[in-house]
Amino acid sequence: MAEIILDSKAYKHNLNLISSHIGSHSSPNVELAAVLKDNAYGHGLNEIASIAAEYGIKSVFVKNHNEAIQVCELFPQVTALYGMPQGDFAKNIAFVIHDKEHISALPKGTKVELKVNAGMNRNGIQPSELQSFIKDILQKGLELIGVFSHNGYGDDLDSAFFDTQSNFALIKQEVLHLSQKYGFAPPRFHSLSTSGAIRVASESGITDDLVRIGIGAYGYLDVSFKNPISAKLQKVASLYADRVSTRFLHKGERIGYSGCTTLESPQVISTYDIGYGDGFFRVSEHHKVHTTNGLQILPRSSMDCFSCFCDEPRICVFKDVSELAKAFGTISYEILTHLSPSIKRTII
Repeated sequence: MAEIILDSKAYKHNLNLISSHIGSHSSPNVELAAVLKDNAYGHGLNEIASIAAEYGIKSVFVKNHNEAIQVCELFPQVTALYGMPQGDFAKNIAFVIHDKEHISALPKGTKVELKVNAGMNRNGIQPSELQSFIKDILQKGLELIGVFSHNGYGDDLDSAFFDTQSNFALIKQEVLHLSQKYGFAPPRFHSLSTSGAIRVASESGITDDLVRIGIGAYGYLDVSFKNPISAKLQKVASLYADRVSTRFLHKGERIGYSGCTTLESPQVISTYDIGYGDGFFRVSEHHKVHTTNGLQILPRSSMDCFSCFCDEPRICVFKDVSELAKAFGTISYEILTHLSPSIKRTII
């Protein structure tokens, strides 16, 4: 049975590395929060949540209510980034406000975080709407625990990154003013993901209350600026496939759908139990894809399996998805998050 091996030491190593870098350049009170959305970037929500809780993480960010209820017993604070609750929910779950409809949909006493657009122009309210939204949140009796944004320029050497940071500084200033005006406790502020946090820590120091660490915790940080972190990160997930069958084929025989691969010499060939039905990208004649040990995954792969010239009972499909991402013209996030939740996951 195909299996994803999760290296708990690698995950904790990455958090230690990031925490050390941030802590040496910023306020000692900056909290490290873990992003577990989208099944923990494909690694497995419950598995990674257990490692993060063991490490001592207190705040996590998940995609929605369904993910939140799966991990809410492990952390003091869980924030669902999208959607409203579907039924009952624990008091330590907060929901993100993007729209006035979200305020009216939540029961009194619910914890909320308000997302503000600081320059990415994707989600969140406009800074000019802050007072109106905060007044409505207070009138509804919701508990505003956070105001945040997302700097979408953290990976790039672009002036827009600094413009976004300046915008968020003004947002914080306005929220603190409104806190005094309306008498509510100042919320926590956060705007930085892994790449942005590493960058700001190196250049000026982080002044936010927490940083949201996502892809870096899993061992990836593909950015256009030099930093002391990327080369030291360790990949957390390795994908293994088990042999389904083996056969000997003669020169000229063809393999799989449309006989896309034709043998140039006699070969032993085996099929392995990973396919695009498991979320592993479909390997066609347009891709040159290899396993960790250099075995070519022969085109075309099918829904449930792929073929290789070998007879090993188990092969490692990847320990690092970077080369796979290049082969498919995408990013590591997409390869990882596509992996099916039904694939067995084992923590070591």
